Amino acid sequence: MMALAMAGAPVEGDVLISDVTVIDPASETVTAGRDILIDEGRIVAIAPHGEGDLEAARVIDAAGHFVIPGLNDMHSHASFAPIHLSSLKLMHANGVTGVREMGSDCKDEGSIGMCLDAMRVSREQIANGELVGPKLLELSSAKIGMRRAPTKDPVELFYEPSSAEEARASVTFMRSRGAEILKISQEWTPEGFTAFMDAANEADVRVGGHIPMWTSTADAARMGVTSIEHARDLPMDCAAVGAEMRDQLKRKLSGEDLPWPDRRSIPGRAVAEHDAALCEEQVRAMAESGTYYVPTHLTREMDYRAVEDEYRNDPRMAYVPAMQQRHWNRDLDRTAQAPPELIEDLEDFYHLGLRTTKIAHDAGVKVLVGTDANDTMVFPGFSVHDEIANLVEAGLTPMQALAAATTVPADYFGRDDMGGVSEGMVADLVLLSASPIDDIANTTSIEAVIQDGRVSDRATLDALLDEVKAFAAGSGTDE
Repeated sequence: MMALAMAGAPVEGDVLISDVTVIDPASETVTAGRDILIDEGRIVAIAPHGEGDLEAARVIDAAGHFVIPGLNDMHSHASFAPIHLSSLKLMHANGVTGVREMGSDCKDEGSIGMCLDAMRVSREQIANGELVGPKLLELSSAKIGMRRAPTKDPVELFYEPSSAEEARASVTFMRSRGAEILKISQEWTPEGFTAFMDAANEADVRVGGHIPMWTSTADAARMGVTSIEHARDLPMDCAAVGAEMRDQLKRKLSGEDLPWPDRRSIPGRAVAEHDAALCEEQVRAMAESGTYYVPTHLTREMDYRAVEDEYRNDPRMAYVPAMQQRHWNRDLDRTAQAPPELIEDLEDFYHLGLRTTKIAHDAGVKVLVGTDANDTMVFPGFSVHDEIANLVEAGLTPMQALAAATTVPADYFGRDDMGGVSEGMVADLVLLSASPIDDIANTTSIEAVIQDGRVSDRATLDALLDEVKAFAAGSGTDE
């Protein structure tokens, strides 16, 4: 950071954003007519317009414009090798300056999924300005879950342990690889998951993902799961069907001669049997345990909208290469085969998910914006704005929804130098032409993205979008 100026001398920096309205979710304030000076990647001064004697090599006239902190996608999948670079470009072009990558490793070198070493190379290149994209703030393991039959493959057993002993060894192995959060699947025995979580807690390593099918949201929180992903478990656990289904699964896994639960009945029953008292118990456990919630409402939206031509023909498909579109269309076709009554239940379940997110937020649960980027119909970068809008639809204020993409991620990472707009903060900012406080859709009115003090103006962002569109229309392989 630059040294303090001598008395009477101007304060100098690299970039000056002049006469802007500052929207700061960290302080929940909106302040008009401010000059922001950036130097060496940090905000070094904020002053009333024209009163701070601030100078910079580059001045951005931001009169009539608004600045917010850079946005974070806290459940992203940009680690597919063929679309890695294009995904990063789309994120940057949409004001995403940080991501938590929830699938940053692979079991086999050379697979379509990138391994941690390759992701760390990208992280360094982004930090050095050699690669366009958001900061890779946290890199997860590949998905970890139990298998019923033992494996003799010495690597597979770490990703799919079949005993409590192997589950504990999995934690050690993933830590040795450098995984910063351990991503879990739903497939666990009670004994195996308890051993895994005990080892993870002892190692002080984060755990997040799909909680075991027999474990309630509250129990997973109490066991130390750092973040619960997707608006699926919590809405179910806010009804009697949740405990009933989980008990049946637990008994089935213990060897009782029972049928598997009818999973198709769960969305309709969760809606019909919603119980405020049960919900209060679940969210209280999350809040008391400090468990973060990443509802990724977009994934539940796909469940019921797969039948809609308008949804499937989203114009943003122009940024998705043919090979990915084929994968998405297969998923859409499969989902659309559900009977009409189930599709209606899934739509109601999506809206129940929004309501339970609001219940959780109001109870003190820390809600994070995450998208599941590159999952079916989840467009990297663009969908961060969709998910922020979903939080407003759920009942959060625009400022609270912005906080879920800015200050709450900063809290998750234990960072006091990101997620806000104040002196000393890292200069990750998005300049908007309209206020998202007036209309949350205005988060898309992006005029410039500033990351670590480096400015991408509208022309630069448009060029990135054009590059991705050309890539998607061409070979479908990043170069």
